[in-house]
Parts: sequence; C-alpha cells; structure tokens
Amino acid sequence: MMARRHVSVLAALLALVVLWGCDRGPSGEGDWRVTIEGPGGPFGAAAVVVSGEGVLDVTSAEGTRVWIREASDGSIRAVIIQPSASGEAGFRIRVRDLSEPTPSVALVELADLSDEPVTVSSDHRLRFRR
Repeated sequence: MMARRHVSVLAALLALVVLWGCDRGPSGEGDWRVTIEGPGGPFGAAAVVVSGEGVLDVTSAEGTRVWIREASDGSIRAVIIQPSASGEAGFRIRVRDLSEPTPSVALVELADLSDEPVTVSSDHRLRFRR
C-alpha cells in the first residue's frame, strides 16, 4: 500500500515537472502578425489604435503600408493601406517580449479597395499570430 502511494506521488511530481518545462511559446523581442477579417473585405485601408505593455512599434506586413503616430497616452495610432487585393490587410506589432499578454488593438475605421467606408461591426475580427 505504501509503495503504491509513493508511485502515485512520484507520478504526480513527474507530471508537474513535465508541464512546468513545456514550451509556452517564444519569448523575447518579436512581432505579432495581425490580420483584419470580416464582412466587407478585402479591405483597402484601416485605422487602428494599438496599446499594451511593451509595444515598441507598428510596421507593415507583406503588401501593406503603415503610417503611425504615437499618442500622449502611450498608444500608437496606425493607418494601414493595402493598395490591391493581393493579400490580407494586415500589419505587425513589435513587442519587447512575446511571452507577455497580447497587445490590445481597437479597430477604428475600415475602407474597401475603392476607398468606400465599411461599417466596423462585431463581425470584424483581428487575428493574432506569432
């Protein structure tokens, strides 16, 4: 009976050690790739506000151009332009440490490829990838 208890305790400790050592994803400086999805796409332009601890910069992704302005509250206002429907409307967020919580992004405005406004709704999503 005592041996069985020791085996159970050792198994539980081994499981904790294995879980503790599991890779939680990359750490250190890096980029979050963000794409805009939802009705009214493909999108030609978007205005976003990026905030969060450790946000260093907002840059363009493949096929897009980005203009930024840092606000007094520490957030970054960005305009993303996608000149053609050749890819996804997206951008990159450079952060100090990828293991920290995901930055916050508010989608403020959207336009289609003809520069016509698209109403931002709860159906629009931002997809984050490392």
